[in-house]
Amino acid sequence: MNEIKNIPLKKIYPNPDQPRKYFDPEAMDALTASIERYGVLSPITVREAGDGKYELISGERRYRAAYKAGLKVIPCIIIDAPHSDCAILSLLENLQREDLSFLEIAESYKYLVKDKGYTSYDLSRRVGDRPYDVKERIRLMKLDPIVRKYIRSFGLTERQAAALVKLRDHTRQLEAVQQICENSLSESDSIDYINGLISAGSEPKIHINRIKDIKLLRNTLNNAVGLIRRSGIDAELTETAKDGCQEFLIIVRN
Repeated sequence: MNEIKNIPLKKIYPNPDQPRKYFDPEAMDALTASIERYGVLSPITVREAGDGKYELISGERRYRAAYKAGLKVIPCIIIDAPHSDCAILSLLENLQREDLSFLEIAESYKYLVKDKGYTSYDLSRRVGDRPYDVKERIRLMKLDPIVRKYIRSFGLTERQAAALVKLRDHTRQLEAVQQICENSLSESDSIDYINGLISAGSEPKIHINRIKDIKLLRNTLNNAVGLIRRSGIDAELTETAKDGCQEFLIIVRN
């Protein structure tokens, strides 16, 4: 069953349940260049789909790069599996290769539970994750899509993402992730900042002890003044440097 066979690329079609949704352009260019020079060193996994066609189970990055590199055939391992198992097999293969981001894993978990009928317990047994962790990762899909894009682009951690989920309003999620990314907040600082937003209702608890915290305070005050203006009240924020400190003044006109 593990025999490697060279199969024409035109006979292989992508797996619609592929867990990987984002392909970094620079990484794909590097992989394409490598395949152009050395070929595909690690076979992809496919299943027979009838009529001489094959469905891709794992290895979509290599599959795409091989096409881009102009290859006609690609080494494959053919496995005997029904289409209904392809989604879980693709996820397992990528998990074993540590080839997915936590957001891609979360999206796959949600798809398998919601669309394929797995329970959190069943899925946890298949992938080796605890049922609690499966549920917590599925919760990450409550993040606004734009927030998820920030998380991916700025390389935020899973703990930072889990903290952002606590902000149920998508507008607050977006404002918070922008502050975290713009000010390069660490994991612990991000969690403290978000917890401050939750406990204060709208105002974060900020410890002013670093330059980045001054910038964070400035952005937070600007956001507050923006909310006041959008409510129809005339307000402005001024900032003055004096005696080794920064003075912020919010003026609200009657």
